[in-house]
Amino acid sequence: MTSMKRAFVFLVLAPASVFSTVVLTWIAVVDTRSLDFACLCGAVLAILTLPTSAITGAIDGFFVRACPFPSRACLTAIAGATVATAETAVFSTLLSPTIVAMLALGSAVVAGACSLLSNDYSGRQRYFAEPISA
Repeated sequence: MTSMKRAFVFLVLAPASVFSTVVLTWIAVVDTRSLDFACLCGAVLAILTLPTSAITGAIDGFFVRACPFPSRACLTAIAGATVATAETAVFSTLLSPTIVAMLALGSAVVAGACSLLSNDYSGRQRYFAEPISA
């Protein structure tokens, strides 16, 4: 069940949060005169978020079995920033280093939040490494 929850959080909520953040920031800064352009920018960034979210979700799924929860959120945020930086390297001639850094920072925040949201808070005992059976 947690893998479905992880997939939903990383593949649906992450792009939706990127879209809503872009549109709401645009409305707060520019005003509603060019709302169509804000929606277009939000949709493009949400689509670009999908590969990053899919890769980061898989990495977070590995971290569930490998390390405890507080470390996992931080490591997933680092992985999200790394994947976003690698993804924007394709467009490195079109984007300034400041924009690449902001995209990496935003991806780290979204990946860390998704890792927190996909955690299993049921309180049951979870082993991070499989015990060796004799």
